[in-house]
Amino acid sequence: MTSNPNSVAKNKPVMPPQPVANAKAAAIEKKITIILKRLIKKAYASCTDTPFRADYEKAMEFFQDYQSITLQDYPLKVTCGPQCGVCCFHWAEDTYSFEVQYIADYLRKNRKSEIKTICKTLNDDIACLKKIRATVDKKLKDPKEKAALGDADPYDLVLSSFYRFKRPCPLLTKDGSCSIHPIRPLTCRVYISFSAKQYCRPSRIVSDKALTYLLDLEQDASDLFDELHFMYDVFDGDTSFRSMLHNALMS
Repeated sequence: MTSNPNSVAKNKPVMPPQPVANAKAAAIEKKITIILKRLIKKAYASCTDTPFRADYEKAMEFFQDYQSITLQDYPLKVTCGPQCGVCCFHWAEDTYSFEVQYIADYLRKNRKSEIKTICKTLNDDIACLKKIRATVDKKLKDPKEKAALGDADPYDLVLSSFYRFKRPCPLLTKDGSCSIHPIRPLTCRVYISFSAKQYCRPSRIVSDKALTYLLDLEQDASDLFDELHFMYDVFDGDTSFRSMLHNALMS
């Protein structure tokens, strides 16, 4: 469990000890690793094949249980809920290739008439991020600007800046709901907040009252996700959700 990498904050509050997966949660995580190993071993020709999706969706059901059990006795309560959607303004990173390909396949089959509009929005998002990155790179050539940044990662600053542009994921509905919630990527599932909704907004995400975390699995499971990702990677190393989805829909 790590702090949110998409925000650059210096004065975060002191948090309670990180939640620890108990024996029941650890047993659920083992079930997830068994599924991942089976998917790797079977090496399906396509990650959109029905058997692959059935197994992976089962793994995601287990992951939801894993999070719930891990947090059930935690002193802070998760405040994420239906129609929240504020975190969907982030430029999501660390997305798995097979997840994006399945989402693209779903959109082609179920929302074909919307694809052109979705791709236009994604293209604009990509252009926005490139412009921000160019601006940050230019500023970092100034020794004073670079010194002011300190130890903060330049790309984290780019991501934080993108969030402030308030560009929602094109798969977010007008009421703030995720239109692909059952098949959303793991990178969206691990992001949780313990603070009131207003503190997740771009203008307040660096507030000392903004308490966001990534509640993920242990390293062994993460390594299996990575292995599965590379088996189906057609995105030349890109792991950004919006740019990957754009490429998948345009191919």
